[in-house]
Amino acid sequence: MAEKEYEYGKGVPMVLNPSMVAIESLVEDIRYRGQLISRNQKLESGVGATGVIGISIGFVIVMIAVLVPPYLMG
Repeated sequence: MAEKEYEYGKGVPMVLNPSMVAIESLVEDIRYRGQLISRNQKLESGVGATGVIGISIGFVIVMIAVLVPPYLMG
């Protein structure tokens, strides 16, 4: 069998710069999705906290709008 002969000490090894474009794009995508999820959770929390008050106020306004005009006409 023929053995390979290696030559040592020839040239300077070059270190390649890693391509970070794909990783940076992925990180930006994850950050964007995280912000969307956070915004959605804040919105749902706000609606859930004020939902009962909003429904109550809406019910009162509708009842006033339905019941008051007949008394004003008669």
